[in-house]
Amino acid sequence: MADWPHDPLEELARELRQTVGVELRSEAEITEHETHIGRLRRLRMSDVGRAAMHRGDVVSLLTATRTITGTLAYVGKDYLVCQTATDIVDAAFERIVIRVERRPEGGHDARGGSITFKARLSEFEHSGELVTLTTVDAALEVRGRIAVVATDHCIVEDQEGPRLHIPISQIALVIRPRPDL
Repeated sequence: MADWPHDPLEELARELRQTVGVELRSEAEITEHETHIGRLRRLRMSDVGRAAMHRGDVVSLLTATRTITGTLAYVGKDYLVCQTATDIVDAAFERIVIRVERRPEGGHDARGGSITFKARLSEFEHSGELVTLTTVDAALEVRGRIAVVATDHCIVEDQEGPRLHIPISQIALVIRPRPDL
């Protein structure tokens, strides 16, 4: 066999890497990006919350009147439970904005909790514990006990005496002090 000063197959391979290879890489990157966007479009707020809980991310829950920052203890179908340094906060997904700060470690699986926000409110009715409810449109904050969870509203006995009828669709946050403090 004769020694070739320049291997023609090596030159062809180099040319393919520099032209066709770049085009294929570019197409693959576009496909990956479009796939990622498609995955994001299918996400629900509960998916965002569950992923943050599993990773141990710090989340901020934003409403018109408050910002709550902590880690997630539980994620239900339409609400989440956030633990701060001093409080435990139940928040309905439809009435909050979530900001997620990713952390590299510290997540956990779901701990026991009610599946829906209405069921969670019923737990507070039965426990009789003192809670603070914040509302969306009325920008109202009520401290009291949930006396009854009705079909579409809660009857709350305010600490100052009057009974309030608050639509469940208006309750953004239910705040209570951490029992371990």
